Amino acid sequence: MEIRQKKFSHSTSFGFEDDELRYTQKDGSGSRSFTIPYVAISRDRQTLEVRNDWLRNVGLLWIALGVGLTAMAWFGEQALRISVWVWVGLACYVAYRVRSTGFTILPTEKGNLLVIDDKDGPRVLQEIEQRRAAAMRREYDFFPEGDSPEQLAGRFRWLHREGALSEEELQQRLARIAPPEDEMAAPVLPSPGQRLN
Repeated sequence: MEIRQKKFSHSTSFGFEDDELRYTQKDGSGSRSFTIPYVAISRDRQTLEVRNDWLRNVGLLWIALGVGLTAMAWFGEQALRISVWVWVGLACYVAYRVRSTGFTILPTEKGNLLVIDDKDGPRVLQEIEQRRAAAMRREYDFFPEGDSPEQLAGRFRWLHREGALSEEELQQRLARIAPPEDEMAAPVLPSPGQRLN
């Protein structure tokens, strides 16, 4: 399965394999790609908004040029006429303010995954989260021999914090490690007349 995103000069590609994610990102400054196991993708989420700095810089330069030409015309005792460069500069600056690309950033040990905030963004994030949770369960959701109850409880609480186990699943695993205290304190007695063997 593959999902591609594109907005202005930014494009990303997410190739969902069984155990790892193939990621490619391109923009005006270059491109990069890598493959990362799902378990190595952080659950942390950050946001980023990118604008075209070239439009801002050129817009401000042309506004300054236009203001200078307008002032020269005014002081040269000509009729006040705003230079066309003011309008061109303003158009560029407005485009800079309007044309922005938002990203959700997922940190990994190989670099950040940038998910473009568009109609496909939530689908990409959900697919990554589901595959990450499934991979973590395959890798860590078991009862290893020799681990103490504290180690097992720590393992399952960590899986819960990482989104791989629901609250109900966590409680089921903790109950298998150590039954609740009220069950240990109050033994279950057979009902009257029930045979024990």
